[in-house]
Amino acid sequence: MTGATRFAIAAVVPDATTDCDEVVANFAIAQINQGWRIGGLVQEIYQTQGSKQIRLVALDDGRLYPISRFLGTHSISCRIDTGGIAEASAVMRRIPIHGADLAIFNRFSTLEAHGHGFAAEMLDLMSRQIPILTIVPPRHLPAWRRFTGRQAFELPPERPELEAWFAGLSHYPAGRRKHAPALSGACA
Repeated sequence: MTGATRFAIAAVVPDATTDCDEVVANFAIAQINQGWRIGGLVQEIYQTQGSKQIRLVALDDGRLYPISRFLGTHSISCRIDTGGIAEASAVMRRIPIHGADLAIFNRFSTLEAHGHGFAAEMLDLMSRQIPILTIVPPRHLPAWRRFTGRQAFELPPERPELEAWFAGLSHYPAGRRKHAPALSGACA
């Protein structure tokens, strides 16, 4: 990425070979360890009951929020637990109270594309001019572009790209106030 960053909203667009969740989590931890206030949620996949499950990890306190349900090995129903999403949304609602140099949302996906999930929290933080970073699967890019009014960067899943985008926010009104280092490994 070259030139100055214009928008304080960015989406990491997954490719077939990179673990975007790991890239974003490692980026977040590195920024926290450098003294930046990074709030929000990163996503982890874990194994339980013979199936992969999803949980969110709060960057401020490391609390875990399971957001998938085990429906049996042959189920094809949606496994997302909207109750878990609702509980985790409290993490995002704390950001305006405590402040942040960057808010990370685990995904803009099916729920958000239909105005649910974390859509309201994203809009609230955008209206407060708090920089936003999320992951947007390619199939949801049209909805993301409508949601942001095409005012967001789309980044490859590469840490140097995320770092360059974040470094370019120094002129942004709510961004780039460096603070004392927070807990290291908050989402480890």
